[in-house]
Amino acid sequence: MSEESTLSFRGLCRYIHRLSKASKAGMKAALADCPKRHFPMLEGLLGCIRLHGQDGAVYISDLVQELHQPLPAISRTVRQMEQDGLVERFADPADRRKTLVRFTPKGYEACRQCEAALGDYFSCVMARLEPEQLAQMEALRGALMEAILAENAARTTKPKGEPNHDKDL
Repeated sequence: MSEESTLSFRGLCRYIHRLSKASKAGMKAALADCPKRHFPMLEGLLGCIRLHGQDGAVYISDLVQELHQPLPAISRTVRQMEQDGLVERFADPADRRKTLVRFTPKGYEACRQCEAALGDYFSCVMARLEPEQLAQMEALRGALMEAILAENAARTTKPKGEPNHDKDL
């Protein structure tokens, strides 16, 4: 990798880190009035129910797989959310050894409240950009994603030892 491309790569990594850090801080502030510390799990549970759910509930084991978290961490968070009235756990009627979890009405409302707060935050962020900047950002975002996906596909289809690209970054 040439020195110039190394600097570009480092700059991109620093930019992504700063973007992540700044957006997390803004999201944390936007969620200040929402149910405490549950948003990532609420979103994960909602997504898991959409993918694997049956009758609005999902197995704890599916949640563990989907969120890539250890069972004790998931159980602890689900227990806390249950105590806060956001979810309920119950035994699967077909197999009493398995535990299902589903949202309560309060949980669905908490999810809606968090999504609305984040939507408002990012609407305000985007309102600070000019229409031309938004169009450029959308085009570059798409181009970067396409380039990453193409490189990932190339790396998974090329024989081992064969170069992954024609030139340095």
